[in-house]
Amino acid sequence: MGDKIILDDLEVECIIGIFDWERETKQKVRISFELDCDISRAARTDDIQDTVNYKTISKKIIALVEPSGFFLIETMAEKIAQLCLAHKGVLRAMVTVSKPGAISGSNNVSIQVTRPSQTHRVFLGIGGNIDPERNIPLGVELIRSRFSLVRLSPVYLSEPWGTKESQPDYLNLVAEVNTELDIFGVRGELCWIERTIGRQRTNDKFAPRPMDVDLLLYDNAEGKHADGPLPHPQVLTQQFVYLPMMDIAPDLVIPGEDKPLRDIQPIYDTPGLRIEKVAMDLK
Repeated sequence: MGDKIILDDLEVECIIGIFDWERETKQKVRISFELDCDISRAARTDDIQDTVNYKTISKKIIALVEPSGFFLIETMAEKIAQLCLAHKGVLRAMVTVSKPGAISGSNNVSIQVTRPSQTHRVFLGIGGNIDPERNIPLGVELIRSRFSLVRLSPVYLSEPWGTKESQPDYLNLVAEVNTELDIFGVRGELCWIERTIGRQRTNDKFAPRPMDVDLLLYDNAEGKHADGPLPHPQVLTQQFVYLPMMDIAPDLVIPGEDKPLRDIQPIYDTPGLRIEKVAMDLK
């Protein structure tokens, strides 16, 4: 993620500190932030609705800080970072809170926090057609154990794709996760999950399988990365990937397309593929 919105030295008066006089007299604090976000759509449309509105965030910070009574600027910085992350489109926030004159002989003291810390936004495609009612939930639990699970899409039942041989139907879904792993590390974890569930890869890439976990997107990575292209081509060519992606991330700007998923017309490899949403409890 290369795009940032940066604001320096927002000055607010508030009650801050642990001493008696600090609990009675307002002091000035200065707040700065750097927000990681994708501003490519806003740059293209020149429409404020397509960007992260830093004026709105600044007003919310003032509304949070002015009436507050935090004892520590550490707590204030944490709360501001969480406020920033709650704003749509903000993926990472680095917040600095400064308290001028807090230390005798020093002009200033500051606390800086980054939330999430070096976290990457990742989408995974999950599927299988060997005992999928058992293996899909097991695979989701393994994903929970190796990544920070953000959300799961609904589950879709679809006929096998890419083969003329008779096979059981597939169950498919998409998971959004956060991780500090690089792309190579993510792929390693996915291979481990597949093997743990019992997948044995053969020369037949369309063979039935108990579990298949594909790396669909990794932040804004584009091109060939660590043994596979990103974004995964099936995001825009297969119903069993595009539809669950639309369920949980319709506003996601797809790298290389420069527009959100909802505005992209998929070109399905098999337009008439039989597919339907089904109920499955994966909580």
